[in-house]
Amino acid sequence: MSVNQPKNDNSMSNLNKRERLVDSAAVLFHRHGMTATSLADIAKHAEIPIGNVYYYFKTKEELALAALTRRREQFVSVYQGLQENVEDPRQRLIEITRYYDASRSEFAQYGCPIGKMIESVEGDGDNVTSVAAQIFSDFVDWAQEQFKQLGHSDQGRIYATSLMAGLEGAIIMAKAFKNPQVISDEVSRLISWLENLPNKRIPLGKAGMRAAVDAA
Repeated sequence: MSVNQPKNDNSMSNLNKRERLVDSAAVLFHRHGMTATSLADIAKHAEIPIGNVYYYFKTKEELALAALTRRREQFVSVYQGLQENVEDPRQRLIEITRYYDASRSEFAQYGCPIGKMIESVEGDGDNVTSVAAQIFSDFVDWAQEQFKQLGHSDQGRIYATSLMAGLEGAIIMAKAFKNPQVISDEVSRLISWLENLPNKRIPLGKAGMRAAVDAA
């Protein structure tokens, strides 16, 4: 079959069912955790017969891994979009920080979707924990590069980790207090810090040269 040839209806139907199961798993695992969510719950939410679930996923762990992989891909897509569309690394960091404020109500009600998976992993769930941790690591790696571009190579890893810790800590406190304003307040504090962080790298180009002369 040519790569440009459309898939048949059965293939599309199978894809849609699998995607629906992954989407439902992501939602229910976030709301209730893995332990309290059964495959039957996921099948019901996805409006798919429970018998069909086992065609795509043999265990709840497989579904958890698929849901986490989906979330990781979504975050990576956001990072790539910021790299392509936002020229200033400082503004990229500010935009990703604002994302948490935009989701503050959901986070205050259910907590962090990644952290929830780590907390509620069942039995020998090293694979789930590993993929979940990688999502945090992706953020830190990406943020570190932004700080590096601002001339903070020595402190970039520390700054990136602190940014992640501040956001995740705010989510935990917001859920504990059932108050999304906790997240908004922390986001505002972090944005203020980012805005005031000096750019230690000399700008390039004519505008940058002019700025360097004026500063001198």
